[in-house]
Amino acid sequence: MTDQAPKDERTEDATPRRREEAREKGQVALSSEVLVAAMLMAAFAGLALGGGPLVQSWGEMIVDSFRALPALGTDSLELVDLGTLLVDAGHGALLPLGIFVAPILVVGLLVGFGQVGFRLAPKAVAADPEKISPIKGFTRLFSAKSVVKSSLALLKIIVIGSVVGAVARAQLGHILNLSDMEIGPFLVALGTIVARCAIGGLLAIAAISVIDFYWQRHTHERDMRMTRKEVKDELKNTEGDPHLKGRIRQLQREMAGRRMMADVPKATVVVTNPTHYAVALRYERDEAVGTAAPVVVAKGVDQVAQRIKALAAEAEVPLFEDVPLARALHARVEIGEAIPEDLFQAVAGVLAWVYRLQGSSMKALSA
Repeated sequence: MTDQAPKDERTEDATPRRREEAREKGQVALSSEVLVAAMLMAAFAGLALGGGPLVQSWGEMIVDSFRALPALGTDSLELVDLGTLLVDAGHGALLPLGIFVAPILVVGLLVGFGQVGFRLAPKAVAADPEKISPIKGFTRLFSAKSVVKSSLALLKIIVIGSVVGAVARAQLGHILNLSDMEIGPFLVALGTIVARCAIGGLLAIAAISVIDFYWQRHTHERDMRMTRKEVKDELKNTEGDPHLKGRIRQLQREMAGRRMMADVPKATVVVTNPTHYAVALRYERDEAVGTAAPVVVAKGVDQVAQRIKALAAEAEVPLFEDVPLARALHARVEIGEAIPEDLFQAVAGVLAWVYRLQGSSMKALSA
């Protein structure tokens, strides 16, 4: 595949095989901004719902640690004693921390799975000399793509900072009143102001993530597009050369036509339209099950029909002219199939004519 083909030549949508190969290389439409936004929102929700127990547990750990120091003796505090102190203090703090961190990780996994699904990409982590080449790394560092990414990252910081600053300015009156408050109301008011600023920042990040999500989808689809030559080459590699397949189908039709023509002399009668249609029927009486239905052994139009009639004439197979019946048989019955029940009566009339014709011939020969 010529990934370096000019973009104006890549006019075809990516094939399923191209998409599968890209996924194996880790090339997917994954928006990291959506991941970050979702995990930050989960962290904020975790702090809002469970921040109190977390802070309390860590505060208790610090207080208990300081209280235990005199009992251990500051002059004889050894590394083993310090480790024991930290383990004992951490037991009460790790569970709240795990309850806080686990939902963030789960949300990150679910959001990532929702964007690209689950797929291992061994080629994406395989050893590649170009990935660790200093020259290649230096080139990527100062490439136009890196400059654009850096500019966009700076723009995101400016947008988020501007939103947070605007929210903080709106809270300026409350901030000025903090100096007159006692420590309890002060912390509550400060927490409210910080929460409002955080919500403003999260909304800005969410808006950026939505834009980035659709942009990643757009750029991924654009980069996945293929040239017509790539599509044709892939079709040849996966399904074979279309010209070769066409030739095979032509040979199969010719072989089927020869087999069909070989069955014409074995037919009981050929129902014809004077110029366009010919359908050869074979009728064989099965003594075990009674009278079997007539079977179409050959059919055709125009030149094929004329060939069928010529072969039938050479083999002395009777030709019966019936325009509606010939058209109906040709349209509704395939070669090798028995005629449908609603055509039994019409075909029975043809067969009766054949038997009368054969009976007259036999009488003429015996006379």
